[in-house]
Amino acid sequence: MIDWLNPIATLIASFGGAWAAFKLQSVERTRDVRRANITAANRALMTMMQQANTLKLYQEDQIDPRREHPGRHLAIRATLPHELDALRFDFKSLDFLDSPKEQQLLFELSVEERRFTETLRAINARSEILLTEVDPKLSSAGFLDGGSYESKDLKQALGQPLYNKLKRLTDDVIHHVDRTNESIVEMKNKFLLAARARYPGTKFVDFEFPDASTAAS
Repeated sequence: MIDWLNPIATLIASFGGAWAAFKLQSVERTRDVRRANITAANRALMTMMQQANTLKLYQEDQIDPRREHPGRHLAIRATLPHELDALRFDFKSLDFLDSPKEQQLLFELSVEERRFTETLRAINARSEILLTEVDPKLSSAGFLDGGSYESKDLKQALGQPLYNKLKRLTDDVIHHVDRTNESIVEMKNKFLLAARARYPGTKFVDFEFPDASTAAS
């Protein structure tokens, strides 16, 4: 009897060892997938933080000091071009968000990315017009940078069509920056809720901007 029990015992021991090894590999794969998903979610949140910070800096440095200026379309100066492809989301890494509600969230995230890109396009277009059309005309007409001039003189130097175009672009830039800066933070809050629901107890990237009144006090 012992002769045939030994092979069975060996087979059972081998199977048990293989099963334990399989379970260990399965657990490790699960941990790796979890770690990768959390990293991807944090990367998306970091991208939102960088997007919001880019617009917040432009808002605080360029728009807010001149927001109520009657000649803000000329007072807000040109900036260096913003890179349009630098702050994009890696949607492939977020495909673990696969429930219908999470898929809707990813769609909204893609809309937010588009809104951010279009805001940068507007800023770049306005800066381009200032540097290539407006400033050369004003310079050739004898206007000095930083000087104080009446709008009728500026209109005459630039011509009504270009003057109106710059004013319209400036209003568009201010609208896009203000709106998108708010919508990115709203998107971050929604994404953060979804990430925490998917992986409870996990620490995720978060950010808030202080109110202007708080920052000033």
